[in-house]
Amino acid sequence: MNHFCTYSDQGYVARLLCLHASLVAQRTPFVLHVLCFDEKSAAVVDAQHQPSLQAIRLSEVLQADPAYAALREQRSKVEFYFTSTPVLVRYCFSRAPAAAQMTYLDADLYFFGPPSEVFAAQAEASVAIVPHRFPPRLRHLEKNGIYNVGWVSFRRDADALACLEWWRERCLEWCHDFASDGRYADQGYLDQFPEKFRGVRALDDPGINAAPWNIDQARIGSSNRRLLIDGRPLLFFHFQGLRELMPGWFDPGFLSYSSTMTQALRDLVYLPYLRKLVPLQRELEATHGIAPQRGYHRLNPGRSWRARCDRFVIRRLLPLYRRLRVQLVHCAPE
Repeated sequence: MNHFCTYSDQGYVARLLCLHASLVAQRTPFVLHVLCFDEKSAAVVDAQHQPSLQAIRLSEVLQADPAYAALREQRSKVEFYFTSTPVLVRYCFSRAPAAAQMTYLDADLYFFGPPSEVFAAQAEASVAIVPHRFPPRLRHLEKNGIYNVGWVSFRRDADALACLEWWRERCLEWCHDFASDGRYADQGYLDQFPEKFRGVRALDDPGINAAPWNIDQARIGSSNRRLLIDGRPLLFFHFQGLRELMPGWFDPGFLSYSSTMTQALRDLVYLPYLRKLVPLQRELEATHGIAPQRGYHRLNPGRSWRARCDRFVIRRLLPLYRRLRVQLVHCAPE
C-alpha cells in the first residue's frame, strides 16, 4: 500500500481530485492523505466517500504540533502553506503507523504512469527528491532550489526520519516566499539533503516530474498506449503555473520559462488533464459553491495608480492578448 500526502484549500481542490483520479487509474492500492486548509475542501474530500482519499482537518495538525500552530498568524497564507509540507509528512507518519513510506505530492501533479516505477527508481534509498532539470538558460532559477518539492519521499527509517525532522525544524525557523541565503520557502532546503544525510537519491529521469521549466525541446509521443518523453515513459506531469484566465481558456505558464507549447504537448498532456479538471470545477461550483479561480494570483494589492494599472493590464488585457497570440489552451465545458 502506497501512502501519499498533500494539502489543498478550496481553490485547489479540483486539482486535488484530478491527482486522486490519476492515481486511481494506475490500479495500485494507495491512500492519499489530504490536509484541508478550510472546511469546504474537507467537505469535498469527505463527499467522495473513497477509502483512498482521506481528509485531515487543519485543527488536527495544529493541535498535534504546537510549534507549527504558533506560526499561523506570523506568516502569510502561502508561507504558512509552505511551512506545512514537512509538518504534514511527519504527522501522517504518526497517523498511519503501518506506512513504511510517506510521499509528499504537490496537488497539481497528474500521473500518466504507475507510481511503482517512480519508487523503483528510488530503489532502497531512504529519501527521494527530484531535480528541476533546468536547461542552461534557466539555471539562474536554481536560486529557488536545485530540487523541486513536488515529490519528496521518506522511508520510515532512521536516516529518512532524521532528514524529515531537520527539514521541519528549518521550515519552522524560516519559510518565506522569497529567496535568501540559499533558502526559498520549503524547497530550498532540499539542496542540503544529499550533503547532510545518508541514503538520499535524486530521481533524474525525464518522465518524473516533467514540468513547464524542463519540457522545452522535449519529444512527446506515445507507444503501446503509453506517453513517452524523450523516449522514456511519462510517469507524472507537474501542472505548475496553469491558470484559467477566462472560462475554458487556460494559460499553461510557459512564458515564465520562455518555453513553447507544442501540438503534441497540448494534445497528449494538457488537454487530457483539462478535460478532467473543467468538469470537476463545474461540479464543485454546483454542489459545493466553489467557483473556479480565474486570473493570475499574487497580484500587487497596492492602491497606487501603478498597482491598479498593473492589475487592469494583467486581469483584462493580457488574457485577450495571449488568446489572440494562440498562447492559451482552450478546453470548453461540455
